[in-house]
Amino acid sequence: MNAESELLRAYREWRRLAQAETKAIQTRNWSLLSDCHLAIKDYQSIVSGLTRAARAEWQRAGCDLPGKQKNLQVLVSDLMEVTRQNQALLQATVARARKQLDGLGEAGRNLKRLRRAYGYIPASGRVG
Repeated sequence: MNAESELLRAYREWRRLAQAETKAIQTRNWSLLSDCHLAIKDYQSIVSGLTRAARAEWQRAGCDLPGKQKNLQVLVSDLMEVTRQNQALLQATVARARKQLDGLGEAGRNLKRLRRAYGYIPASGRVG
C-alpha cells in the first residue's frame, strides 16, 4: 500500500475514534473516552509521518500538490469540527455534573442544619 492510501486509512480511523469519543461522552463512558483520546494521540503522530511520506510520494510522481493538499485540508477541517463538537459536549456534561454536585452539596448542608435544629438522634441512640 502506498503512503497516500495509508494516510487516508489513518484519517478514517481517526474520524471513527472521534465519533466513538462522541458516543462515550453521551453515554458517560469515561474509560472509553480515555481510550479513544489516547488512540487519537497515537494517530496524530502516525498521520504526521504519513503526510510527509505522501507528500514525497506526490512530488516524485509529479502530482498536483495543491490539489492533494486541499483534499487533506478538508479531512483535517472535518476532524477539527468533530473535535470542537466533542469539546462542547464534554463541557456541557461537566457543567451539568457540577450543577448536580452543587445541588447535592446544598441538600447535605440543609440536612445538617435540620439535624442541628431538631436535635438529631441516630439509630444507635447516641446524640450526634
